[in-house]
Amino acid sequence: MNPGGDATPVVIFTNQKGGVGKTTLTRELGIALAARGYSVLLIDSDPQGNLSKSLLEPERTESSMPGLYEVFEGGRLSIESVRRDLSLLSGDARLAALEKRYLGEVDAYEKLSSIIDSLSPFEYDLILIDSPPSLSVMTLNGLAAASHFVIPLRPALYSLQGTNDLLGSVAKVKKSLNPGLELLGVVVNDYLPGPIISRQIKEEIAEGFGEKVFTTVISRTVKVEEAIAARRGLVDERTKVAFEIEALAREFVERLGLPSLGNKPETGGGPS
Repeated sequence: MNPGGDATPVVIFTNQKGGVGKTTLTRELGIALAARGYSVLLIDSDPQGNLSKSLLEPERTESSMPGLYEVFEGGRLSIESVRRDLSLLSGDARLAALEKRYLGEVDAYEKLSSIIDSLSPFEYDLILIDSPPSLSVMTLNGLAAASHFVIPLRPALYSLQGTNDLLGSVAKVKKSLNPGLELLGVVVNDYLPGPIISRQIKEEIAEGFGEKVFTTVISRTVKVEEAIAARRGLVDERTKVAFEIEALAREFVERLGLPSLGNKPETGGGPS
């Protein structure tokens, strides 16, 4: 599967700074898009495995079910069905062991691309990758495999710290591994409009990235943690943040050039 053209869009959510909402956005956009009828594959490439834990029952994650680690080690590809139109290639702590193992190998950064290439080109409408909060072997694999990347940012002090390093790394990936990689956009996440500093940093992000910043801003709310704890999606409830996720999903597919959400059949999107 080659990035660009009519190929399935592959989008990685990445930021070398932790706590900015990569996993949450990957999860919630995946659920929102699947609820509208898009066939979505989520890939959990973070050794913390939080995306997998937030979607699967504990017994399914604690049993070290086959996932991304096994495929990297030459095992069989095993994809879990999470809910209608939403699938998961899970990740867990064993992925951390691959860092040293693949360091220096010629094809170390092209393994995820090979996995995605092995999928049927018509099997999924889009693929979303959750990445570790570091420039690791797994992150570089994701950047090499992706057609686009999204940068989540919190409007907080030091939120832009490391962004220049990330963009520098992306430039190197584009030069050596994936010339078609494009910035889909920047998402302002976990936003509180009250504090002056939040508004100031939001403006700084807008000045720095211009039209690449998504119009939709995702608010800070306890509803996110409640949804994760209950293994449901934010869009399963009619709350302010649910409407924000739906608006972001509309922007997301528009930027990717996919059919509009309004033209896709509703599928319910209830919990699995």
